[in-house]
Amino acid sequence: MNKQSPILSDEEQIMQVICRETQTFAAGDFTAWAECWVQDHRTREVCFSSSLGVTILEGWDQIAPYMQGVFAKGAMCELSDFVRENVGMTISENIAFVNFDGKSVQLDGRVEHTFETRFLEQHDGEWRILYSSFVLRGHQRDDDSRIALNASGKVVFASERMREILNEHEWLQISAGRLRARHRDWDRILQTAIQCAAEQHKYFQQYRYAAQHGRSFRLPVVLGETDSGSVAFCTLSVRDELTFVSLPSEQDLADRLHIARAIYGLSDGQTALAQRIVGGDSLPDAAHALGVSVNTLRTQLTRIYDKTGVNSQAALVRALLSVG
Repeated sequence: MNKQSPILSDEEQIMQVICRETQTFAAGDFTAWAECWVQDHRTREVCFSSSLGVTILEGWDQIAPYMQGVFAKGAMCELSDFVRENVGMTISENIAFVNFDGKSVQLDGRVEHTFETRFLEQHDGEWRILYSSFVLRGHQRDDDSRIALNASGKVVFASERMREILNEHEWLQISAGRLRARHRDWDRILQTAIQCAAEQHKYFQQYRYAAQHGRSFRLPVVLGETDSGSVAFCTLSVRDELTFVSLPSEQDLADRLHIARAIYGLSDGQTALAQRIVGGDSLPDAAHALGVSVNTLRTQLTRIYDKTGVNSQAALVRALLSVG
């Protein structure tokens, strides 16, 4: 006697369809993938990430050819594993609403986190996807030079390269899972700034900030002056409900100084000095690098102060990093 397949509940059938859609997508099987979907004008697929923007596919006539091209070119995600967590499901007659957190492991070892939503519709006893959306939370491919903190200030990501840098860093360190400044007074400044950034974690707070300031949240944090006479600083930004702490990079500093030069009308000599200061040089170091006397640089620095409206190197660094 043939053993009959167990009768699955609606919940089990719905999750089976959702899982099959992911599996067939990863396998590159368009025909099997398409069978998971309601195929009419109401079908929608919405994809969003903070780095890549939004793609909205409306109606099966648009979805099918687009996805056929994706499958033909092998542009699918290369998954080695996909885990769904915090699954929530509501069923009302022939409509089901499902949301879940996704954790995908790519073949190259990258881990990506998504928040996903599905609407399914039942036709002749079969559940099919009518609407699908996913939000790709900030992944770490472009975060190698930054430290990610959650709202409470704990480090949630720092690359091996960044951890090596911090082990020898002059003014920052990771201590007990938190980013701290090595000097007590500087740490108070840093923790206050981290708390300020955490207040901008949610969408509407960021939206309001951008509307008021004409740009996304970005906070240069000047900790103080080092023993060598340079300025210790870092920069905070917010994305995906995380605070990202960036250390000075040559390219970022060069880009901002290019903008600052135009805004403040800095001369070639003043720009060169500003670049040395923002890059961490003391006046004697800058004088040696530029081949001029310290007194000459003091005169140039006074003129830079006049143009930028500040009266200290720390304030100058903050002003120059705030442009753009």
